[in-house]
Amino acid sequence: MSSFQKYSAYYDLLYRDKNYAAEAAYVARLVRSAVPTAHTILELGSGTGRHGRLLAAMGFDVHGIERSAEMVAVARAASCAGASGSFTCEVGDICRASLGRTFDAVISLFHVVSYQTTNQALQAAFRVAADHLAPGGQFLFDVWHGPAVLSQRPSERVKEVANERYRVKRTVRPELDTNRGTVNVVYHMECEDRPSGKIEQFSEEHLMRYLFPTEVDLLARNCGLRQVATEEFLTGKPPSPDTWGVLYILQK
Repeated sequence: MSSFQKYSAYYDLLYRDKNYAAEAAYVARLVRSAVPTAHTILELGSGTGRHGRLLAAMGFDVHGIERSAEMVAVARAASCAGASGSFTCEVGDICRASLGRTFDAVISLFHVVSYQTTNQALQAAFRVAADHLAPGGQFLFDVWHGPAVLSQRPSERVKEVANERYRVKRTVRPELDTNRGTVNVVYHMECEDRPSGKIEQFSEEHLMRYLFPTEVDLLARNCGLRQVATEEFLTGKPPSPDTWGVLYILQK
């Protein structure tokens, strides 16, 4: 199965403990600190729309591009009622999207950029971001931080969650490839439909690219962007070998 096909049905349950509200507020603050009048945001890899809907509630008009049709279906089914802004999304490839308009900011959250595992794909995604940015606009994204991946090393882990509908056990088995700068994350899922008792098991592979600051700087310069800041995602602390998720801010 390709990434996020069956997995998408259980995505929000697995990440219900993720503080989307704090993350959206963090992104909104950074966007408005650079462009106080910012109103439009393009989200590359919008997933089930959790960040996009929260940003819409803060007054932004957000449009998402998401490769997974299953996730787009989940996002479109969710309510955005009462928001002072808007959230829309469509199925598309963040390496090829061409919307014919620009935005005050482009964002790509929860390691979406790390899913671009080749130099060509990374450069294409950066180019899409640059082409859709208004002059002075910023591209904000978080990635797996290379120094931390090599220092800490990915390890096997298990997560179990449940709600009134599902019980899910996810076992993660990562495979590090230092020659390619990637981690192949193998998810084995055991999912019980609690009302019926039916149990489904499946596996998905999610290949991830970890990045170093020099790589990001080169990718940015090739697209006419410049790096203005980098920090630990959400905390704002300087990146270190203990910092797995790092946010980069690039400006056009």
